[in-house]
Amino acid sequence: MNDQIVTLRAPEVRTASAALELVDVEADNRRISGRAVPYNTFTSIGWFAEQHAPKSFAKSIREAARKLPLLMWHNNQTWPVGVSEEWDDNDNGLDCTWLMDSSEEAERAADLADKGMLTGLSIGFAPIRSEWEYVPDEDWDPNRGIDGMDKVTRLESRLLEVSITPTPAFAGAKVSQVRSREQRREMPNHELTFPRREAWAQWLAANRRSAS
Repeated sequence: MNDQIVTLRAPEVRTASAALELVDVEADNRRISGRAVPYNTFTSIGWFAEQHAPKSFAKSIREAARKLPLLMWHNNQTWPVGVSEEWDDNDNGLDCTWLMDSSEEAERAADLADKGMLTGLSIGFAPIRSEWEYVPDEDWDPNRGIDGMDKVTRLESRLLEVSITPTPAFAGAKVSQVRSREQRREMPNHELTFPRREAWAQWLAANRRSAS
């Protein structure tokens, strides 16, 4: 019997930065909207720079990501807190609106986003087609920033997951929480107490220091 070697490749994970923006609409449910992937924006990924081409996720969201969950990492676990309701794959980026669940974790995620403590969207994806641009060996120096790095443009990728996170990395993304006026009146008890806000801020500061 012939032995077969199977190589498994872990999905790529990136985090997009987000400027929180509150929008009131007349709706019955709580929603979070955001730009999961900015297009044509090079970002340093350590030893190389990466950007996603417009429409690089078009096939994925058409075939597999129409009801992709929104995840939140909390207490060493990943919780589904919403489900994608609408995708907008425009020239500037891949935007989405998620319908939030009524679970405690989902309400916590929405409250933390409301207070600016969750400001990023992290994506997991599998590259399918990519185009590399290499700098000469004598010019390769990641310490010089993007100009000193090899560059890759993702022409087609499969979207695997989206998570809401406190740690931004990509530039040019936006997150907005969309809630109804009625919900603002009906949900006064979901405010974070000061000790919880302080603990979250301390955790966020510690993680930023360890990542730097």
